[in-house]
Amino acid sequence: MHTDPELLALLALGEPIAEDERQHAETCLECAAELADLRRVVTLGRSVEVEPVMASPGAAVWASIRAELGFGAAAESAADPASTAEADHELTAHARLTPVGTSWSHASGTAELATDDRGRRVLQVALRADLPTTGVRQAWLVHRDDPTLRQSLGILDGPHGLWTVAHSIDLAEFAILDISQQGTGETEHSGQTIVRGEFTLVS
Repeated sequence: MHTDPELLALLALGEPIAEDERQHAETCLECAAELADLRRVVTLGRSVEVEPVMASPGAAVWASIRAELGFGAAAESAADPASTAEADHELTAHARLTPVGTSWSHASGTAELATDDRGRRVLQVALRADLPTTGVRQAWLVHRDDPTLRQSLGILDGPHGLWTVAHSIDLAEFAILDISQQGTGETEHSGQTIVRGEFTLVS
């Protein structure tokens, strides 16, 4: 049995996972290949220098990420994510993230969900905010009708996030992407949302 894609994504980001899962991921040929792919994407994302004014990632950055994930070589401007997909790798969903509360009035973000060439749904997030040096930022999928129902996606690496989203999660129901400021070690939503946005599904 192969390592769960979500665990591979965590491992690629440097997050701790169970030792037996880590050993399998690094010794199984198929899992190791997937892990190497994800680590290359993480390295690419971390190599992007964030400007002090928190400028939106340029088209070349998104194009490089999509090419690495197998979404297609060509990419349009990130300002219109719905137009970026090629016929064989259509974008699944996208969202614009807007600030919640006066504490984060200058924050913003973008999110894109697409299916890679292995059939995985991969979500990439870019957060633009004046981030504190303490705590962590966590991503959640929130039910559109019941905000108490949340699915944790994981921790952002600085302003960037990259996760696989299980096909069993219905984005028509869990349609809200929420990025929160969390204390280290917190497992429940802190109530301190930085940005939030609703996914637009691409048919």
